[in-house]
Amino acid sequence: MSGSLLIFLLCTRPSFPDRQRARAGGTAAWLLLSLFGLGCGDVFRPVAQPIPLPSPNPAAVHFVASVSTNGILDDGALSRIDVSGDSLSSVVQTGLAPVHAAMTPSGTRIYVANAGEDTISSNNVSTTAPATTIALTQLCDASGCAPSQPVFVHSTENNKMYAANSGNGSVAVINTGSDVVVATVPVDPAFGASPRPLPNRAARPVALAETPDSTKLYVANQGNGTVTSISTVDDTVLKVIKVGASPVWAVARADSARIYVLDASGAIYVINTLSDTVMSSTASAGAGANFIFYDKVLNRLYVTNPTTAQVSIFTAATDPPVPLSGSPVAIGVAPSSPCSSAVVPNSVEALGDGSRAYVASYQRDPSGAVCTQVSVIATGTNTLSKAIALSQSTEAAQTGCASARFRVFITSSGGGAAPIFKVYVSQCDSGGVAIIDTFADNTGANPHASDVVMATLQAPLSSRPGNPMPPPQNPVFLVAGP
Repeated sequence: MSGSLLIFLLCTRPSFPDRQRARAGGTAAWLLLSLFGLGCGDVFRPVAQPIPLPSPNPAAVHFVASVSTNGILDDGALSRIDVSGDSLSSVVQTGLAPVHAAMTPSGTRIYVANAGEDTISSNNVSTTAPATTIALTQLCDASGCAPSQPVFVHSTENNKMYAANSGNGSVAVINTGSDVVVATVPVDPAFGASPRPLPNRAARPVALAETPDSTKLYVANQGNGTVTSISTVDDTVLKVIKVGASPVWAVARADSARIYVLDASGAIYVINTLSDTVMSSTASAGAGANFIFYDKVLNRLYVTNPTTAQVSIFTAATDPPVPLSGSPVAIGVAPSSPCSSAVVPNSVEALGDGSRAYVASYQRDPSGAVCTQVSVIATGTNTLSKAIALSQSTEAAQTGCASARFRVFITSSGGGAAPIFKVYVSQCDSGGVAIIDTFADNTGANPHASDVVMATLQAPLSSRPGNPMPPPQNPVFLVAGP
């Protein structure tokens, strides 16, 4: 695809009742003020904007979806990126403050958690039709009703999608055929009630990990230091498992036998899924660790630590995981970075052929300048092979990037064992997604070496004023299609 693509950005406010409630204030507004900063209001609402696109570039036929926020008063967007053409193929409106997204294993539908309201956006990835808005169940007690505040969606099943509701301590079970919530499961059975559970404002579920065999779902509850095991057969709680004080992420091993839970202390808790018990020993990636990635090709765990500017690498073939030679890997400043502050690694991704891992990082200088970069780890030696400077921008309070869960996030296109992979990096502050070709091309229209930035796609336009036009929205998460 080349030339220009006319992107329609639907900016009128929806009349959905939960969105009206979210805008009215209360707990949801408080969460947004803490997570996303101050919004700028409805100042400018473009109907359409031509976006120049780069010329086609050979790659596997896949797609990547980018989630962007648009302040606390306006709906965000979900952009579908065509991997084969390095171009935007569609943009659909989401709800308020979208923060996370997941696809069904078939790749036919994508779901977006809208943290600013009690909804999930659902979209058929093969069409440009508007997204479906799914209302989440409101939970109330004597002190009032708690907003759901969904922050995470995940599933290894085609017929179900799960949403972690940080505000009321529950997991919503969505039927993907009807896009209706069919069950609301409290992460603590003590809050079970009829006809609906009671809100558990202290639990704060923030991450989900379902076993690949689709038999159990595990919920990391940051507020009370537990992990909830849920049966996917009947959506009931099997066990509440005590882990560290503040779990932040969880992943499942490819054989469905282990769940790895990362705590903010850096401890990696290993859960035996047969008994739903924590193994006696733990591994550690150091205090401040924020993200864990499981590489099913090499059976490895990668853990980013923004505090120490390191990435720890463990083998998942042992209990507990053992650090590999060369771990942890220090993430330094890219040679051509215009910023001088310390590097903050934020997320990591491994290629589908097992050859390399990529770390997305940023720098934030005292002047307010924000620089982003990608570091390449050769998995054979667990050493850095390259550091790629991406963009420089200026921090703006109204974007909320400073408090976003992922100021930069990274993912890779699919392609099986094929060497033609592309890496995508969402950059909240600069409002774009950088595209890196991981392969060398000596015969195509654009010959280049491996691990080179080939394009940057801007997010849809925001509602904030600009000169001569509004700036782009702020990408905060990426999800790759199968």
